Amino acid sequence: MKILTLVSIIFFINFLKAECSDLDSTECVQWSEYCEWNEETGECTEIGGGGGGGELGPYQIAYLTEADGIRNGPNYSDGRLYYPIGANPPLKSIVLTPGWGGGSSYMVGWAEFFASYGFIAIAIGPNDEINDSHEMRAEGLIDAIETIKEEDYRSDSPLFGLVDHDKFIVSGYSMGGGASQVALVLDHPYVDEAIVAAIALNPTIIFEDCDICSDSEYCICLVPEFLEHDIPTLVIAGQNEINELPDYDGLLGQDIYENTPESTLKILYEIESGGHGSAEVSSGLVQEKVLHWVNYHLLEDLSYCDSLLLSPNNASQYLTTLECETSISYDLNEDGEINSADLTSLVIFIMYGNQSINPLDINFDSEVDIFDILGFSDFLENTN
Repeated sequence: MKILTLVSIIFFINFLKAECSDLDSTECVQWSEYCEWNEETGECTEIGGGGGGGELGPYQIAYLTEADGIRNGPNYSDGRLYYPIGANPPLKSIVLTPGWGGGSSYMVGWAEFFASYGFIAIAIGPNDEINDSHEMRAEGLIDAIETIKEEDYRSDSPLFGLVDHDKFIVSGYSMGGGASQVALVLDHPYVDEAIVAAIALNPTIIFEDCDICSDSEYCICLVPEFLEHDIPTLVIAGQNEINELPDYDGLLGQDIYENTPESTLKILYEIESGGHGSAEVSSGLVQEKVLHWVNYHLLEDLSYCDSLLLSPNNASQYLTTLECETSISYDLNEDGEINSADLTSLVIFIMYGNQSINPLDINFDSEVDIFDILGFSDFLENTN
C-alpha cells in the first residue's frame, strides 16, 4: 500500500509539471478536476475561472466596474476591480496599469491571477492612452488605491469591511511598469502609508529634467536621484528588449534596477532571450516569481524569502539585494549533492517517519507533508 502511495505521489508531482495539453482523451478524463476534453479541437485544455484549474489559484473570482458602483477615479479610466470569493479578510491589494496605447483590459489577465490567489486587484487605464505621461499614469495608480479603500466603506459593495488599508502593491507593464516606479517617489501620503512594494513588468521609464539631463537632446535621462526610495521593487525585464526599443537605451528595466538604491530591497529578473512582451502575460516562471513576491510583501510570509533568492531557470541574469535570515539545507542525505535522491529521502520520511532522515519543512507551516515535497520538487526544477 505504501509503495502504491509513493508511486501516486511521484506521479502527482510529474503531472503538476505537465500541461493538460500533453494528455490524451483518456488521461484528460482522469484529471477532470483540472482538465477538460475539447471535442471540437480534439485537445485536452485547462479548466479556467479559478478554483483549481489552469494558471489560476484556488479562489473563484468576480469583478466590479463603475457600473456596479465603484468610484470613478479622476486620474485614470475604466477601472475593473477583481476580488476573490471567500478569501479571509482583511484583503490586500495590487493596482495595475498598462503600457502605451492600452486600456485596463490589457491588465485583466494579471488582475484575475492575483484575485484567484486571494488578493484584490484593480486594472486601470490612463485617461489618454496615447498622451498621458509616466507621471500621470503613476498618479492614476495612487488614485486607484483610493478607489479600493472606498469599497471598504460602501455598504452595498461585496468588499464592505474587507479591505486592508495598509497593504498595496503598485504594478504595470511597459510604460505602466515605469509608472509604478515613478509612483514610489511621488509626494503623496499613500506612498509611505500604504504602498509596501512594486512590480515593474518590462518597464520603460522617462524623467524629464533639463538641469540634470542637460546632455540629453530632450532633457530625458535616468539617474539615481530620480529613484531615491526604500520601497521593495521587483523588476522583470527581457534580455533583448534594447533591440526592440533602441530609443529607450538607458531607460529600461535593467537601468531601473541599477539606479535604485542598493539599500532598497530590489530584484532584477532578466528573462533569457526575452523581448519587450516577455512579462506582459501572466504565465509560467514569471507568474510564479511574482506570486512569491506578493506573498512575501503583502502577506508578510517570510517562508517565501528563500524562493525569492532562487534564480529561475529561464533567467539570463538574476540580481538582488534581498537577504534571508534563515537558510534551508536541502542536502537531506548529506552526500554533498542536492538532487532527486534528497527528494526521495523526504518522501521516505513522510511515508515511514524514518528518524535517521532530517525532516525538511520547506513552507514553514510546522508540518512535513506533501506540500513540502511539492516545494522541494519546484526547487529542484528551478535549479537544474
